Amino acid sequence: MFARFKKSSTAKGRVGLAFGRDHVAVAVVRRDHGAPVLERCELLPMPAGSGGNAATAVIRAAGLPRIPVSTVLRSDDYQLVLVEAPDVPPAEMRAAMRWRLKETIDFRVEDAVIDVFDVPVQNRGGQGRMMYAVAAQRSAVDRHSGALVEVPTFDVVDVPELCLRNLATLLPAAAAGVALLYLGETTATVILVRGTTIYFARQMDLQATLCITAGNDPDARLDAGNIVLELQRSLDYYERHFDQPPITRIAVSPSGKRASLLAADLGSETGFEVDTLDLASLLRCETSIEAAVDPDCLLAVGAALREERGSL
Repeated sequence: MFARFKKSSTAKGRVGLAFGRDHVAVAVVRRDHGAPVLERCELLPMPAGSGGNAATAVIRAAGLPRIPVSTVLRSDDYQLVLVEAPDVPPAEMRAAMRWRLKETIDFRVEDAVIDVFDVPVQNRGGQGRMMYAVAAQRSAVDRHSGALVEVPTFDVVDVPELCLRNLATLLPAAAAGVALLYLGETTATVILVRGTTIYFARQMDLQATLCITAGNDPDARLDAGNIVLELQRSLDYYERHFDQPPITRIAVSPSGKRASLLAADLGSETGFEVDTLDLASLLRCETSIEAAVDPDCLLAVGAALREERGSL
């Protein structure tokens, strides 16, 4: 999304980084005749509350290969908004979008870094071209840039939705359309993908879906009823606005106890085919993928799967 600089690159791989509260998730994907190969997938501990200097030190010690590097924003660092595209030349799009978002985002638009990406043409008559606008807090983008100041191949700050798109396109069901449900710490994200194109993205609050007895258990069962409601709204929008056949395949990620319980409940309540995302079946893995059950590590893998160069 947010390109640090533009350059021509023939590198056959990418590093993905996702910063957690007390760790940095690192993934390295190489391209072997175009096919993705996961060479590294791990969590590197970082002292909590020690700021950007600790992150810089962790990255310095990580021994990253000299290939392009992407980082991923956290969910509270940005807002993703579906808006009608301003009728301006492409070179003026971001500036025009800034003022369109002025009353939409919940922080000062003057403090935002803006980027956009298209969605397919919708079939509703009279509606203009729609696109997603990403408004990231400038302080968050600067924080990522500061942590990677010593990494010359760092070129993109990405958003989770596009990292998840990269994973979803590898699913066999993607050709006909698939929903990928990603469970973060406090929020869940659903994206709808057909082929390599993202059609729709939606976030939901996971706190509202916890069963009463869940407490702070990270593996606690989620209330599938609330999630089904949000999923159905997303799927209905996809069918109505894009004139697409129904999506009936859902993948829940990252894999683990919570995802397995939710996949079983969603399958029972919807009648759809619901599975957990099996990273080993999507990529050739030349490293342990045990860390990929961590939400940040899965996003790092998605970031490392990015093939676009520079800004979208």
